[in-house]
Amino acid sequence: MYKQSILAGLVAGVMIAGAAQNTFAHTRLNIPTATEGERAINHVMITHSCDETTHTIGTSVVFPNGTDSTILVDGAQHNGSITDFMTNYGNNASMFFDRSAFDYMDAKTDANGNVVGFWAGGGPGMPNSLDVALPFRLTAASIEPSSCATSVKIYISIVDICEVTNVDGFGEGTVELWTHAGLGTPYDRDLHFAVDAGTDPGPATFTINRNLATNPLPENCGNGVAVEVKPSAAQINRDMPIQLNGQQVWPQP
Repeated sequence: MYKQSILAGLVAGVMIAGAAQNTFAHTRLNIPTATEGERAINHVMITHSCDETTHTIGTSVVFPNGTDSTILVDGAQHNGSITDFMTNYGNNASMFFDRSAFDYMDAKTDANGNVVGFWAGGGPGMPNSLDVALPFRLTAASIEPSSCATSVKIYISIVDICEVTNVDGFGEGTVELWTHAGLGTPYDRDLHFAVDAGTDPGPATFTINRNLATNPLPENCGNGVAVEVKPSAAQINRDMPIQLNGQQVWPQP
């Protein structure tokens, strides 16, 4: 009964879809950058619903786990580990219980209990005319002193939900996909919405900057390198769905 009420709560907030997607306002973090080691209360900022007639009735958030993630160094793929650049990456986020917009929420964890994302849904939801700030605590992991990284950009995949459907029902009026294009998952932005060639505008980002005063670059690093961390397709397929007591409540199986 409890699991059924969650799904019913998600569906109940839906209104009939109609108008085109607003492509100018994205779901992002309100604090998109931090110096390594900083810990602060952050928010996922949902700035519009799926169209002008819908409510946002839920959201699903995934952080790359660093285990099977893609790591880029100055745009080139790195074949090593995230530990080559960060000393304490993983389990850096913790969600707050806040029923301002959604009645139900929970963290997503991996097999070791590390938080790899979170979800919220049900309740009144968010009207298209308003915004939602979903609070969580985020610690900026520390940069490995022996590395040449000056910054590490983390790509955070988010789906805002306006109607509970299966993945074939994704599109205008049902979801907002702030996800990668071409990753190879049913949640890829370019499978359901137009994406300009050569761009990947979807995911939110959180950039961790090196503290050059307390953690200077090694002498052989020159100006240093910029590192990026993206989730694997396997992780998105595993962690993007919303599970409740072992049952998948979104997307519909």
